[in-house]
Amino acid sequence: MVLLTTQFCLAQTVDVTKLIEITFKNSYVNNPYMKKAFIFSVSVSVNNLGKVDSIYFSKTEDVELKDAMDLYRIRKSVNEEKVFFSHYKNCVITIPIMALNLNDQYISNQQSLLREWETLFPNVNKFKNRCVILCKPISIWFVTDVD
Repeated sequence: MVLLTTQFCLAQTVDVTKLIEITFKNSYVNNPYMKKAFIFSVSVSVNNLGKVDSIYFSKTEDVELKDAMDLYRIRKSVNEEKVFFSHYKNCVITIPIMALNLNDQYISNQQSLLREWETLFPNVNKFKNRCVILCKPISIWFVTDVD
């Protein structure tokens, strides 16, 4: 007898915007020349005990995500949210995020933005024997003072 296992995903309408702190760095917000938007995801791997064991960020092109976003704060807020993630034992929770400057009428990195779209979700084959949960997307934005 051969036992076949399958990988599956669940879509959640869980709003994690209040659970995870995602912010732009002040140096990025105050740079008048930045006309970038980001599409990326944060994938949180939870072990069979219900503890976060890894946090992955999807790849972004051209502008390094770490130059614009406070990745340390994102990781810290994920690690501090023990109760929420403990309900997802042996799962990978993927949170898609779009971040942009609302003043920018012309996003200068459209081609790389399209490439980022393709890498938004992780390759589920990397997470063997783990359920992948796709959460409700988060949109964050900022507005710069225009004189």
